[in-house]
Amino acid sequence: NNVEMEETMAMIYHVTAIDILKILGYTEPTGKKELEIFEKENNLKLPRLLFEFLSLAKDNPLLGTADIWNFPYFSYEDIEERIEEDKEYWEENPESCAEDEYFAFSQIPVEQWSNYVANYLQIGSDYAAGVVNFGICVEDLTQENPPVYILNEADTLKDWNMFYHTLSDYLMSVLCDVLVCVQYHTAKRVLQKKGWNFFEYKNLEDVQKQLSQRNIDLSAMKKYPSLYGEDEFYRCCYCEEEKACFVITNNVALLMLQ
Repeated sequence: NNVEMEETMAMIYHVTAIDILKILGYTEPTGKKELEIFEKENNLKLPRLLFEFLSLAKDNPLLGTADIWNFPYFSYEDIEERIEEDKEYWEENPESCAEDEYFAFSQIPVEQWSNYVANYLQIGSDYAAGVVNFGICVEDLTQENPPVYILNEADTLKDWNMFYHTLSDYLMSVLCDVLVCVQYHTAKRVLQKKGWNFFEYKNLEDVQKQLSQRNIDLSAMKKYPSLYGEDEFYRCCYCEEEKACFVITNNVALLMLQ
């Protein structure tokens, strides 16, 4: 039987986050109209990859605790809101203005902010703590697969740093963190209700047995870093015959969704 399985199992190694959402049954672009309005109001086009993912993400219970938002907004909006909130405080406590970064921006016309910091389309944050934001530089939105930057709340507004070289890597990392329930058990609860079974193998011998039976080639899959754990990474593939998704963590743990 194992020999037959090795011969017949056809693995799809190059799956995207959008592919996986659709495999799991999330095919309705519930956020499409809202995103089209957003594009029109802001006179821009979102990268197709982001547009399609967010279209499927809106009100999606699978992503309820994910590190990505249903809807993006700009970092300049954050600055404007903070300035509006703090105006009264600054008037009552003028001595606090000297070292307040937001006060400094309040003294500069919005049209000149780009001389000091780029505007970022913020697309997510760490759901558990909410101390970092993820965003795409507005100037990069014309790219098909732009890099994703990170800003920690403890840093200055100018300290956006590249975190993922591509948007596709960020989306896969976010989704894999969700599927393996790294922080929350949302995926297990939601997907089991939809009829998906979770088979988890955390013993190295069991993992190797499962991979060997299906002749799964780890080297054929790209690595996606987890947002949780500096050295954590995932590999993903899909078997059409078994109707099963495979997520391998650090080559030593396996999740099979079937």
